[in-house]
Amino acid sequence: MPQTDPRGCILVVDDDPGQRAAVRFLLESAGYEVATASHGADALAQLRGGLRPALILLDLAMPVMDGAQFRAIQSADPQLAGIPVIILSAQEENLIRVPANGYIHKGANADRLLAVIARFFPGYEH
Repeated sequence: MPQTDPRGCILVVDDDPGQRAAVRFLLESAGYEVATASHGADALAQLRGGLRPALILLDLAMPVMDGAQFRAIQSADPQLAGIPVIILSAQEENLIRVPANGYIHKGANADRLLAVIARFFPGYEH
């Protein structure tokens, strides 16, 4: 997938199609380029296929490969380890159990999510 946005895209990894679509809509409405994956294995396949997002928004509870498994593999791969990850979880107790660059509860409002993401895109006005 060619990168046309000089800031890079945001990869949204979530097994819930409604959640993926809602986050994608929010981010695209704010001017971000977005790619999606339905589970960790899907995300890894895209990354190994050449996708280099500027940021990954990662759900934890997913079938096939959950967020913790994805994060362990991603962190151990020198080509992928530098991509920042924000964990999105509906369960408060899961938010900090996986090392990441940021954590946000799925119930947070849109402004909060956009504010957390904006920290990874310095100088970008959305």
